[in-house]
Amino acid sequence: MSKRLDGKVIIITGSTRGIGRACALLCAKNGAKVVVNGRSDNDAMKECLSLIEEIGGEAVGIAADVSSRPDVERLVNETVEKYGTVDGLVNNAGVAPFVDFLEMDDETWDWTQTVNVKGLYLTTQTVARVMVKQKKPGRICNVTSISGVKATDPLQVPYCTSKGAANMLTRISAVALAEYNITVNAILPGTIETDLNRDILNEGGVRQSIIEATPLRRLGDCDDIGHAVVYFMSDESKWVTGTCLPIDGGFIA
Repeated sequence: MSKRLDGKVIIITGSTRGIGRACALLCAKNGAKVVVNGRSDNDAMKECLSLIEEIGGEAVGIAADVSSRPDVERLVNETVEKYGTVDGLVNNAGVAPFVDFLEMDDETWDWTQTVNVKGLYLTTQTVARVMVKQKKPGRICNVTSISGVKATDPLQVPYCTSKGAANMLTRISAVALAEYNITVNAILPGTIETDLNRDILNEGGVRQSIIEATPLRRLGDCDDIGHAVVYFMSDESKWVTGTCLPIDGGFIA
């Protein structure tokens, strides 16, 4: 029985942990050859590759900084050298600083926009150029945030701003690339519990307050996002583009 992503080569940025790792595992489980990416070839990358191997999947790890054009070009070129093609891109890499707006420095602002917006632009453009040359359909999925449409936290001004830009970049790049049969969509996660935010969620009544504000009365888990990524990478979504899909338990309904 064929799998939903059989034979597809998919690059997933920021996939050594959390949501990105779940996306990598589920894409591999569905038959894709996965390029696992992080800023460095560290233990987290090795662990992700090992987990994919354990489920019988195929993957390679390529370290690259998505905010650097030379790094992004190397990431894509090495993928093509390894597998001969790129069928899908999942833009998951990002940063989320918590900072008081009145105390924030320019470096924090610039860093957040550079990774979350410029990085998205660089990877999308570079992969799209390869997809156009291949003359076959391509799939791009951006993992952004509900914080791009709702001002969720006063300590995340640079993050919310960057995710708003990422959502618009999704829509306009979908229009720009439609003539090449490349679809571009975004997933907007609500609060997903990961090792990166667990300490914050456990402070005071943070966890419970979010749960109470969520109609489905729970936090999300990484697989909730991964399953949607598989859909957007598959041919099942071939007539869906420019869509920004909240996956948040109804939080912004």
